[in-house]
Amino acid sequence: EVDNPSQVFLPPRRNGAIGSTVVPTLEGTRPLLVEIQALTNPTSFGLPRRTANGIDFGRLLLVTAVLTKRVDLRLGNQDIMVNVTGGFRIGEPAADLAIALAIASSFRDVRGSSRLVAVGEVGLSGELRAVTQLDRRVAEAARRGFKCCLVPEVSAKISSVPKSLKLIPVSTLREAIKHGLAIGKPRAGADEV
Repeated sequence: EVDNPSQVFLPPRRNGAIGSTVVPTLEGTRPLLVEIQALTNPTSFGLPRRTANGIDFGRLLLVTAVLTKRVDLRLGNQDIMVNVTGGFRIGEPAADLAIALAIASSFRDVRGSSRLVAVGEVGLSGELRAVTQLDRRVAEAARRGFKCCLVPEVSAKISSVPKSLKLIPVSTLREAIKHGLAIGKPRAGADEV
């Protein structure tokens, strides 16, 4: 028996890794925290490669297209590799926001916060859609010591938010990236959120 499965899939995190975001996902009804890593690199060939390990390839293409069209990230000449650590496979669209943040972090070479989790489905117009069982996801993130959670604004009204966790409701992917990557930037004389 594994008392804390999130610990198996979520290794001790370095402070502010580039291209890394944690998502509270569900395996059945059990919430698990899983790390998503992304790497972008200018392509050496004419056609950029897309590699997806642990996520649906179609979701990677969708998130990449929305980042390019709605957030103005120029990913057309970038190879993009996305990996879910620990060999875990995520089959739900609630991981879209974490995938997008990891890609944007790698592309902009900006560190993400090691105390931030992100959950939300990305729509084709760049909006963030609601996810199911947000209260369970948020509770698991708080239990594991995370301090901030980016959530879709449409599902931000949950019955009980742990006092140790700050919900950051966002309505668009552009807004989420602005908030998510700003949290990871070190400010002079300030501790990381």
